[in-house]
Amino acid sequence: MSENTYKIFHERTAENIKFEIQRLYDLLLFDNNKNLDKVDANDKESVEEILSDNILDFKSPNVSDKQLKTRSEWHSFLTEKNHLNFNECLLILLGINPTLASSIEPNLYKTELNEVGGLKENYLSLIFFQRVENHLLRERFRGNKINTGEFIKWAMDYKYLREIKA
Repeated sequence: MSENTYKIFHERTAENIKFEIQRLYDLLLFDNNKNLDKVDANDKESVEEILSDNILDFKSPNVSDKQLKTRSEWHSFLTEKNHLNFNECLLILLGINPTLASSIEPNLYKTELNEVGGLKENYLSLIFFQRVENHLLRERFRGNKINTGEFIKWAMDYKYLREIKA
């Protein structure tokens, strides 16, 4: 029996989120904006962790051990878990290692547009909230516990994932 392998459909998605998170990191480091004193102290650490080779990168000619681990963990969430939580699904769609799901606001899946003010001090979660992937995922899966098989089928239908049969 052949084993299924999954890949992110558009590598550009991972590149875009990396760019957005890098911009946030630069802001957290260098901007003297008066609102930065309100930033969640964990935001900077979470951003650094995500940027430390936890975003899928298939273009780099020199693949680090950390990048190989990220690829493996990203894929194992799709193949070895029966259920995923909302944040894990969102990170998978964006090409980020889903082991970092705890770095996002845990109630992101039920945050409404009129409640987004609560995320203003958590810039990282605000970035994830604003992504179209978040809104599509919330529209389809209205809870925090998502069946992995249903998620994969939906993500393939929406061209976020592709299946490669070995």
